[in-house]
Amino acid sequence: MRRRVTAGILAVAVLAVVLFGLPLVVVVQRFVDEQAALRLERRAVLASRQVPSDFASSADPVELPAGAGIALALYDARGNRVTGAGPRRADAAVKGALENQVRQVEHGETRVAAIPVLDHETVIGVVRASEPTTVADRRAQRATLLLAALGLGVIVVGAAVARVVAGRLVRPVRQLRDHAVQLGDGNFGIETRPTGIAEVDDAGAALAATARQLDDLLQRERAFSADASHQLRTPLAALRSNIETELRFPRPDPTIVLDEALEDIARLDATIDQLLDLARTSSVEPARIELGPMLDALRRDWNGVLARSGRPLVVIGPANVWVLGRAEPLLRQALDALMDNAVRHGQGEVRVSVRLTGDSATVRITDHGPGFAPSADQPEADAGAVGEAEPHGFGLPLARRLVGANHGRLVIVDRGPQPTIDIVLRRAPVVPGLAAR
Repeated sequence: MRRRVTAGILAVAVLAVVLFGLPLVVVVQRFVDEQAALRLERRAVLASRQVPSDFASSADPVELPAGAGIALALYDARGNRVTGAGPRRADAAVKGALENQVRQVEHGETRVAAIPVLDHETVIGVVRASEPTTVADRRAQRATLLLAALGLGVIVVGAAVARVVAGRLVRPVRQLRDHAVQLGDGNFGIETRPTGIAEVDDAGAALAATARQLDDLLQRERAFSADASHQLRTPLAALRSNIETELRFPRPDPTIVLDEALEDIARLDATIDQLLDLARTSSVEPARIELGPMLDALRRDWNGVLARSGRPLVVIGPANVWVLGRAEPLLRQALDALMDNAVRHGQGEVRVSVRLTGDSATVRITDHGPGFAPSADQPEADAGAVGEAEPHGFGLPLARRLVGANHGRLVIVDRGPQPTIDIVLRRAPVVPGLAAR
């Protein structure tokens, strides 16, 4: 590209020099010829002023001024040469001057100017000035060479300018190429600097926006893999437990365990759909979510799990509370993630309560476990904290992402022991038709 831009600008410069230079050479040559003729005529006029009016009858010789490279001759009224360098008899130029006309002619390689000498408005003689045309030709050649040198200089300057301009044009394009290569290598943190070229800047901005979108998509796909691995463990474990229990202690009606298995499979299917939606959609408008039915489902699903470990579950919340979120299943997944952490890593009673303020509703979850590691307050650090490295496992970063997707925020109020987590959500405006429910 750089060679093409340089060649294009250089071709334009050469074309401009040729189109402007050729007519200029012609004009200069004509100007030199006219100046040569004018110089001959002026020298002849000056010489004619020094010719006495009685030169034809006087015995005193006439002295003509010497000219550099110009030959002067004086002719009488009959066309005979009196003195100077020229033909012995009048030529065409001298004959024309004897008729009281100023004549300029070229004979072969000689330029001639003839000026009449007057006395009381009568032609008494002619001064003839001549010069070889090679003198004017040499002047024209020197002027032509000077113009050619000037044109060559213009072309050299044009080549330098073309190189600089091509470099300025190619540099941002190469920068875009390097950013595209980085993007292909998985580096989505590219930043393009303004170049002053609107089209290149637009392309750079579009490339940076694409990189951000790809980075967001990749992060959400990675989050889906991690979230799915965590969230699918609990329903799979419940399904496995129900089937193993049925195999050891079969009930009279085998359809009961099949119905329970279908419920667990439906829960798995809903979980996968919601996690996929979270991974593939960056943002949606908030919707109204009622907390009461969600807390009832939480009590129903987790009470038995905690009871098998001899741990109580207390769920306290006012009725008819509406919040703004993305989708009820996502918020339910966040609560399930925190409840799963409380079951796996906590101890004693698990308490879920709802506290209302003017514009927010806070769902608080507490247990009597050992608490959180120092990295729990850092979302980026949480993403890699699993198992022994994080007392409350992978559920905390998952819950934080799910709550954030519901336009809320997750806050660790008390790190422990007896840790406390708040899910702060925005309260939805009261709708008269729904307030009576």
